[in-house]
Amino acid sequence: MNTQSTAPFQAGQLPKAADDHFLGLEHAAPVATSAALLTEALVGKAIARKAMICIHGQVGLGKTFAVNAACRKLAPDTTVWLQFAQAPHMAQIRSALWDGLNLSGPAPVNSTHLCDEQIGQALAGNFHLLLLDEVQHLGPTVLEYLRDLWDKNSKSAKNLAIVLVGSGNTRQKILHRNALHSRVHRWQQFSPLTPAEILTVIPGYHRLWKDVEDDVLLWIDDCAGHGCFRTWANLTVILQDALDDDPNLTFSKDLVRWAFSQLDPTTRFPGPVGSDS
Repeated sequence: MNTQSTAPFQAGQLPKAADDHFLGLEHAAPVATSAALLTEALVGKAIARKAMICIHGQVGLGKTFAVNAACRKLAPDTTVWLQFAQAPHMAQIRSALWDGLNLSGPAPVNSTHLCDEQIGQALAGNFHLLLLDEVQHLGPTVLEYLRDLWDKNSKSAKNLAIVLVGSGNTRQKILHRNALHSRVHRWQQFSPLTPAEILTVIPGYHRLWKDVEDDVLLWIDDCAGHGCFRTWANLTVILQDALDDDPNLTFSKDLVRWAFSQLDPTTRFPGPVGSDS
């Protein structure tokens, strides 16, 4: 993977599957949530139709995890992965695409026509799945540039699919670009895990939760998890570290209450003082 530490992006091949787990949590397993299964199906549609799709929703719900897993399975050698840490300008977008497509030498960003021509030729040569994460950081000019790339390819080689992934106002940004919005083939909005999904998904996520009673899992979700996969991952890391650090500890509701205390108090609801729940 090519990266540039001074630029607000990473570009190249997909991250390794082991890098997807929050804080590198060991023994965490990918789980087939209904949202993740839908993501895989939609990525498949994008590949088959050479289409654009958008996957959006609030942070921590598993969008990036699901999209990366789907792309590894369906297009492991043809995915060009771009992720943005802050709002990039057009020179950085061109550099990211240049790096992601493994074009030789530095991107000729001082000659935008030459740069765009070579990027276009690379995209037209063979099929590529262009995966853009953190789309909420992209401005109108960048979004229109992506639409133009797809338009030009769809009228000629038809070898390009685009997956847009983002949180916050991602959908609103695309909605305000009428030409881009009209070209998005499929949409998926991620939502928090339901109580039923907590009971079916979390026990398989990590061995820590394998034998925990259903009522305890639901209590944890009510108090702190709130259906957010990243919060569950964070709690798992906190609890696993505590158990690893002190071999005399065992999993208990008291230990979980202590783990709650390590979280931002504005995001948890511990229940009435003195209650067992």
